[in-house]
Amino acid sequence: MINGVLVLAGGRGRRLGMPKAWLEWDGQPLLVRILDRLAQLSAEPPIVVAHPGQELPDGDFQRVDDRITDCGPMAGLAAGLKACAERHPSARIAVTGCDYPFAETVVFETLANLAPEAAVVLPRWRGRTHPLHAIWSADLWVECDRSVATGQLAVHSLVQNSSHHVVDATEIDALADPDRALLNLNDRGDLKRARASS
Repeated sequence: MINGVLVLAGGRGRRLGMPKAWLEWDGQPLLVRILDRLAQLSAEPPIVVAHPGQELPDGDFQRVDDRITDCGPMAGLAAGLKACAERHPSARIAVTGCDYPFAETVVFETLANLAPEAAVVLPRWRGRTHPLHAIWSADLWVECDRSVATGQLAVHSLVQNSSHHVVDATEIDALADPDRALLNLNDRGDLKRARASS
């Protein structure tokens, strides 16, 4: 069961030349597109994490700001998962970054169903895992917060030290094109590939 959706939108998008939340995609900001694509996962309003003072597109979501800025996605996870835990202490949350334009609900539904006991369930494709496009237990906010406080900002390391389960994308039966569904926009090369497959 998935209890909520969390989108990390605090990245400044330096390699893309603009904040990813505002990147235009089919006539709407990328953040809005991702929220629309994942809306059916939970009846709760999604939570979007931003950095303090960051402007976000309008939308039906709960905004949460990073407590500590410039600490990367770990700070976003700490703030966002804490907000999720305040709604449901043992919630299982569909977490994604604001850079997966082809996010599909079937990915999160399958991850949640295949490993209901794991604290983090993440997909793997072509040898790469995607911890920021995965199912997270909301109570992991405590570990994320501790990691930020101690300067341990590597998300992969936190996952490895938690109860986790890796699902190869080939196990997601209804996923027709893993290359597309798990494409995230880190730089202009990624953006060019994504535009070409749109």
